[in-house]
Amino acid sequence: MSKKKYSEHIAEFLNFISNAQSHYKFCCAEEDTQEKLTQDYLHSLELDNLKCDERSKIATKLVINRRDRRYYKDRVEELDPIVKFFEEQQNKRVLDKLREVLGQVRKQEEYHKNRIYIPKVLKEKKDG
Repeated sequence: MSKKKYSEHIAEFLNFISNAQSHYKFCCAEEDTQEKLTQDYLHSLELDNLKCDERSKIATKLVINRRDRRYYKDRVEELDPIVKFFEEQQNKRVLDKLREVLGQVRKQEEYHKNRIYIPKVLKEKKDG
């Protein structure tokens, strides 16, 4: 049996969804930035009358740029189904309900952690 509390499992899942959503937005923005940088490099090669060594440096930067762009694009493609699923209205409600459940589970765990019992019958017999 897992030593983790039930609330920890729920919280991990909610954190995973939140992290997926924020990482998705970040990767989308980075992919866009890398795409624009690609255009900058290509236009520089086309229009700047560069010497051979300058073209070589731009070409090297372009290779790095395309690798970076591919990395972000791959992350976007991987995260897209997760993010799209939780953007649907009925699934947003599930997330909200799951947050509510997390609060309820934490409340019960806290109650169980600090549980005390006050005897009702035995105490009376000791006193009497």
